[in-house]
Amino acid sequence: MKNMDDELRKSNKVSESCRSEGNRFYVQRIFFDAILKYNESLCYAVNGSENVGLAYANRSAVYFEMKLYDKSLRNIELARANNYPEKNYEILKKRETKCKELMKNTLTTVNDLSFFKLSYEGNKDYPSIAACLEKRINNKYGRHIITNKALSVGDIIAIEDPVYKVIKSDERYSTCYANNVYQRCENCLDENLLDLIPCTFCTKAMYCSSECMNYSFTHYHKYECSIVEDLLRSGIKHVILRIFFEGLSAFNHDINKFKEFVKENEGTNFSFFEVKNSKNSRELFLATLSLASKEVKVDTALEFEELFKLSETLNSLWINHQNFITNLLQKLSIVGNRDIHGIGAWSLKQNGMDEHNEPKNPSQYQQLIGNACYLFSSLLNHSCAPNIKRLNVGCKNVIVVCRPISAGDQLFDSYRQNFNLLPKSMRQESLMKDYGFICDCEACINEWPLNKDLDVINDSVLEYAWESHDELPYLQSKAIAVKRYKEYCDKFMKHGKNFPSAELVILQECISNCLLSITKPSFQF
Repeated sequence: MKNMDDELRKSNKVSESCRSEGNRFYVQRIFFDAILKYNESLCYAVNGSENVGLAYANRSAVYFEMKLYDKSLRNIELARANNYPEKNYEILKKRETKCKELMKNTLTTVNDLSFFKLSYEGNKDYPSIAACLEKRINNKYGRHIITNKALSVGDIIAIEDPVYKVIKSDERYSTCYANNVYQRCENCLDENLLDLIPCTFCTKAMYCSSECMNYSFTHYHKYECSIVEDLLRSGIKHVILRIFFEGLSAFNHDINKFKEFVKENEGTNFSFFEVKNSKNSRELFLATLSLASKEVKVDTALEFEELFKLSETLNSLWINHQNFITNLLQKLSIVGNRDIHGIGAWSLKQNGMDEHNEPKNPSQYQQLIGNACYLFSSLLNHSCAPNIKRLNVGCKNVIVVCRPISAGDQLFDSYRQNFNLLPKSMRQESLMKDYGFICDCEACINEWPLNKDLDVINDSVLEYAWESHDELPYLQSKAIAVKRYKEYCDKFMKHGKNFPSAELVILQECISNCLLSITKPSFQF
């Protein structure tokens, strides 16, 4: 089992090495990489050592150079409070004085995302969901969502917060970076311009504030801290365990009360629309657990047992409550495998190589930064020709109409690649393997073709769509992106009866890319 001794888990030698790397980036004015290395140095610095203060002081120097004077001042204070060498106090004093003198020239870094608001009045009980959306249940689709009014392309109909989320730093994914743990808050996943504070014990968790740190320790990190590296490598098991830990915390970590609650509510059909208080952690857990299918069993006991045995606290729980934990984790694994969505976000880094010196440019695409459970989105069924699109704005899941939807019709998401990107046989095989159903959406029934075989109905619209597609990477402002977005949506609505056609599929992609462009941060290093 792992030892929680700081000296074994923290290392001033590693901390000093990271700080030296950061200094080299600083001299080259590669500020994003410099701060990441200072953050890593903070995480490895032994508590109470001057390495903590030195890392904060170095970080303050980067913020000063970037004219983020409020950040620089905050880090000067942190350096002083964390054993920064007194012999160097004069350096901090001079920087502090300059910061205060130059504050009037500080950069404004607020990311304006006011564009993302509901297109219709919100539900009185669930204000983040358009009032026109209703839950229905039938034998074929089970629980699903319909609209009681016609919806147009571009309408924003839901802006949903995740119930549970975890940071992701798995290099096996081409757009997921191992250093996410040093650039995002482990609790809320915010970057906070990389101005983060380290976990007191482990070397792989940072926080944007003491509030996030306290929430984390109170609800789940007390279990995760000693095995955090194993969890970060565990894939979907990390979010499954996070649901379990937060469920346990809803009962003040009394597993016997937790057991009673789960037993009393066994078989309960409790969905998003039954949650009466979005802050009631027990209701949220029950709604999440209710997503599990009764018919499917997932045997994951051995995999979870290995993780539990890495920690004294968790091993004790496992020994004394193995049957309960095993059964519950099997159900949560069904939720994990079917109802967890990835979270995408833009990097604050502008250009250059990644940590493996590969010629990637993270400013040109979103990274995979986390996994999350969204209760409302989990009620959406699949179609290979979806009529809605999901995108992340921060950790929020924004649902946008991407094809006209008539009153009374169901909302359809896509669980896998759309009809135009993957042959029907491969789509059907993937959906059966992972979700246990044969898709009978209109694209499958009507054998809609791949991109290369799509008909062109209107040549002028096709020309317009390709010109728009080529223009998008070079848009100079969010205002232009918003204008183009409205133009593309109007064009699609005008010619929507021709779907699926080559021009409308390209136009759909333009609309999607416009939305991504609007979410891009206004400030990057």
